[in-house]
Amino acid sequence: MLSDEHKRQRVEISQILLHRCQQECDETVGVGPGGDHHARNKLLEHLITVDETWLHLSAPKTKRDSMTWKHPSSPVTKKFKVQKLATKVMATVFWDSRGMILLDILPKR
Repeated sequence: MLSDEHKRQRVEISQILLHRCQQECDETVGVGPGGDHHARNKLLEHLITVDETWLHLSAPKTKRDSMTWKHPSSPVTKKFKVQKLATKVMATVFWDSRGMILLDILPKR
């Protein structure tokens, strides 16, 4: 949950980076199939992005996953309500223009 000030700062930083990219970054690095020129953005090659997310360590089975074939006269198996497991970890992912740099899993507690 970002405050209005944090949102304003993100927009301002994004505009500064976009302006820098437009001014100083484009350079032709080669010719591809069909004669297309490939442009490389030097600034974007040096930017690292990060994101965090919660990962559940295991997912409970659904009723459909636990279905089995039975004879019509077999007793009905009682199914209990499945609750989400409380076990989860925080994953932090860092990446740049070439791909993932680091996946860090924060240990429980």
